[in-house]
Amino acid sequence: MKLSIIIPIYNEAESLPKLAERLRHVAARIQSEKGFSVDFIFIDDGSSDDSAACLKTLDFAGHSARLLSFSRNFGKEAALSAGIDAAKDADIMIMMDADLQHPPELVIDLLDKWEEENVDCVYFYKERRHEAEGFLKTAFAKGFYWVINRRARFRITENAGDYRLITRRFADALISLPETERFMKGLYGWVGFEQCGIPLTPPPREHGRTNFNFVQLLMMSFDAITSFTTTPLRLMALFGMAIAGLSTLYGVYIILERLFVGQEESGLASTLTLIAFFGGLQMIYLGLVGEYIGKAVLEAKRRPGYILAENRILQPEADYTSSHQTKDAPASHDET
Repeated sequence: MKLSIIIPIYNEAESLPKLAERLRHVAARIQSEKGFSVDFIFIDDGSSDDSAACLKTLDFAGHSARLLSFSRNFGKEAALSAGIDAAKDADIMIMMDADLQHPPELVIDLLDKWEEENVDCVYFYKERRHEAEGFLKTAFAKGFYWVINRRARFRITENAGDYRLITRRFADALISLPETERFMKGLYGWVGFEQCGIPLTPPPREHGRTNFNFVQLLMMSFDAITSFTTTPLRLMALFGMAIAGLSTLYGVYIILERLFVGQEESGLASTLTLIAFFGGLQMIYLGLVGEYIGKAVLEAKRRPGYILAENRILQPEADYTSSHQTKDAPASHDET
């Protein structure tokens, strides 16, 4: 069987030498213990540092390695899709990050769990997220998963990351999906099949800093929600009905008070406040509807999810093996 390890890269030049070293050890262990052949697929997502140049200098100890370079930054979701598309002859694929917060040694745990459970997808999920990320970010994540999983026929696993194993038929199902604006965690849940998780507490980054800040994560959440659920539209309609009902009751109250009590309402400030409040709500709702319409327009254009600038074999297995055999073999009698 063949295992392809898919690794998106964006400005990770400092981490790559150590990553390659650890991957070599893991691949050797997989070959000896599992009998799988292992190759690596790196996707450079328009890095502005020397990530691609660094990869071309690294040694993968006889394991085939390929570099796919995008023409610009298309995003991690596109990079994962490109890696899955490129692993055409793999029986199993494992996706992981290059920043070493996805320890390569845990690939063995994914394979063990897959063999034990006989499922199509094994993923790591963040354990004790509130301790690592704080109350605010954890509460935001809970709200996100509540909205996106509300009344859905499938479930997106909470706190599950991109460090996961998928089988060939799982990958084929992902490849068959036509959309280009992709939210991979949602697609993993949408395609179904049997899945199981392993708890993980990610180690801290060893180099650099994360490429995702809170605003970017918020925008990604909007993309995910508008791609996989209409819950915000339903909530908007329900909220509008509630506001209309309350406004009607309040209007009746004012009329009755004016007729039977004779008190005249003056509250100009409160009136202006209400106008501003409802004007803001209308802008939010229009913006939300615009997000759904914009998503539909982008999908209707049928643009590709990514464009490759380079598709390079970094190290064919045969070349490495033959060169090392020639170097290490004793000299023949003819040469002597």
